[in-house]
Amino acid sequence: MNNALVIDALRHGETEFGQRYLGKTDPPLSETGWLQMQSALKFRAPTDYDAVYSSLLIRCHSFAQQWCSDTLLTLESRIQEYDFGDWDGKTAAEIYLEAPDALARFWEDPIQYPPPNGEPLPLFFARVQAFIAELQQSGYTKVLLITHGGVIKALQCITESKPASEMASMNSPHGKIQTFRIPTHE
Repeated sequence: MNNALVIDALRHGETEFGQRYLGKTDPPLSETGWLQMQSALKFRAPTDYDAVYSSLLIRCHSFAQQWCSDTLLTLESRIQEYDFGDWDGKTAAEIYLEAPDALARFWEDPIQYPPPNGEPLPLFFARVQAFIAELQQSGYTKVLLITHGGVIKALQCITESKPASEMASMNSPHGKIQTFRIPTHE
């Protein structure tokens, strides 16, 4: 019999660093970021979920620890953001000034042209997919992920069978929840 696992994926709110490529660079949430996340979960409670998972990065887990009890919360490294390598912590404008062709190639084909010293996109997808496969076997019916835009876009590609190259055109706003239904097998 086929069932579905419902995954609510909440992207962290805005950070004190603003709009930058933030992978391993880990600024705290801004006041606006805290408000965005509180608003997203305003009508939900931790007990609405079988489990709550958070990225280890402070912009996710600082909020998660405040919102959720330690008994439901699990910190999970596989839902950390994509590592942008040498571009991490920089704005698109800064990268464009340094390497406009490299940035354009990355946007066009992130698999063939990752950021210098960045995480290979197939490895990023593999770690997200491995975590999702584990959730599919967990027996859970509804989980919350407090995570990052790249992870949410990867989930969208995985669940909709889209290529990774479409990530750049996808939208994952700060402090918003996207819901995914993933088949499970009993």
